[in-house]
Amino acid sequence: MTFTLEVDGTGRFVCTLAEGAVLATLTASNVPAAGDDLESALEDARTSGYGECFWQESGGEYRWLFRRDGDRMTVVVLWSSGTLTGWQHVFRADCEAALFEGIVGAALERVRSPR
Repeated sequence: MTFTLEVDGTGRFVCTLAEGAVLATLTASNVPAAGDDLESALEDARTSGYGECFWQESGGEYRWLFRRDGDRMTVVVLWSSGTLTGWQHVFRADCEAALFEGIVGAALERVRSPR
């Protein structure tokens, strides 16, 4: 699985997740809270086996779910644009937990650092 995180010209997070032929692009307008929430959800998964967070956008929200079992992690992302539509699947992958946490941590550090 690959994970990239950038800040676009309007100051929003743009995250790309890829696993095989599946590619998902997620955004968050509530920077830096989105980064803090993602970091906290990964910490929860590390300590309790489960973590989740939400990334707000003007048209809805992304829900990140992390399930950790030993050295493996399942990453699931859902999208909801409102109560009537419910949650729609965006992305799912299994990966090596420590590697994923390291990639996310490095990406967050990079986008938080002043240029």
